[in-house]
Amino acid sequence: MITMDMLGKVRHMDSGVRYLRIWVKGKTGERWLIAKHECVNALKRLQANQPQIAHLAFDQLIESQVATKVFRFTDGRAPFEMNKVFRRLLEELDLVKGQAGTDRTLYSLRHTYATNELLAGTDIHTLARQMGTSVVMLERHYSKLTATMAAADLA
Repeated sequence: MITMDMLGKVRHMDSGVRYLRIWVKGKTGERWLIAKHECVNALKRLQANQPQIAHLAFDQLIESQVATKVFRFTDGRAPFEMNKVFRRLLEELDLVKGQAGTDRTLYSLRHTYATNELLAGTDIHTLARQMGTSVVMLERHYSKLTATMAAADLA
């Protein structure tokens, strides 16, 4: 479960650009990851729905490192099972089945992220570090994309 205190104490700065860092703990250990810029707006919307922290400026909230759950209901309760919440959302949007006919899961978002990053040209080594996995694992699951991604260079 992500809490606000897991967000970077100060947003990471590089060449004058601010980035949001998130501290994560996974199967491969703990690490910082860099959030997409769009993530900030999503976090601000979540913050606006939480009366206990809605009054804070977003940067003030990040700096305070308050240990409050990011994903929770307005009454402060956190969903017990995010997979069930995600499944209910997919059902409401009639998006349970993917293109291959298999059920989408919350874990499917990890595959979507990896695919989109590879198609956008993110270096496989950088992506492996960001996702907390190995280059070998990414190659095993996404090697079919490599030739397609390089079609202009290979043709």
